[in-house]
Amino acid sequence: MRPLYPGKGSVSLAFPTPVLQLQFPDTERTNAALRDLVLEREKTSPGLGRSNVGGWHSADDVFEWPGPAIAAFRQYVAQGVGEISRFCMEGQLDRPVDLQMDGGAWINLCRDGGYNKIHNHPDCNWSGVYYVTLGAADPDAPRDAGKIEFLDPRMGATDVTPHGPTAFPKLVIEPQPGLMVIFPSWLYHYVNPFRGRGERISIAFNIRLAPQG
Repeated sequence: MRPLYPGKGSVSLAFPTPVLQLQFPDTERTNAALRDLVLEREKTSPGLGRSNVGGWHSADDVFEWPGPAIAAFRQYVAQGVGEISRFCMEGQLDRPVDLQMDGGAWINLCRDGGYNKIHNHPDCNWSGVYYVTLGAADPDAPRDAGKIEFLDPRMGATDVTPHGPTAFPKLVIEPQPGLMVIFPSWLYHYVNPFRGRGERISIAFNIRLAPQG
């Protein structure tokens, strides 16, 4: 069993926050099919207003959409959630757990200027995002345009360091087609405004874990 708090020598990294970044290979055909599904749905649905500013936010029913591309996406989610759950819960479970996708999945479609405000996802165990398309980025856009950022959850962590906020930087992840990021649902995050042409499409989701039996 790996140590609960890894470290080196006499120093332990207490209360680490797990974030999975899993790049799936050979996703071009699946992503192309997902893009077509999203653009068709956008034509018939007004979308929702949640953390998104601009763009289009679908209903939370993407797991139930028909078609092989959605089936492939569900398999990606199951693989990613299984990996991060096994890592975090090794030796801590005395019985198996069910992966429940009833937390929902939804499309975030951003065009030029669209972004997501800071938020988290209450009442779930894991949340995540899968990147379908990135659009064509403006070469003059800010360096952080379109990137997802996670905030340090430790209150006051930057107040006791000699270098201020730069001593504990935010976790910044640059999207790639086929990349899945999974994190604890309580972790606050946001997405910087996309700048460019075309569509930046991602699928966000929430997962609950329930003991079997």
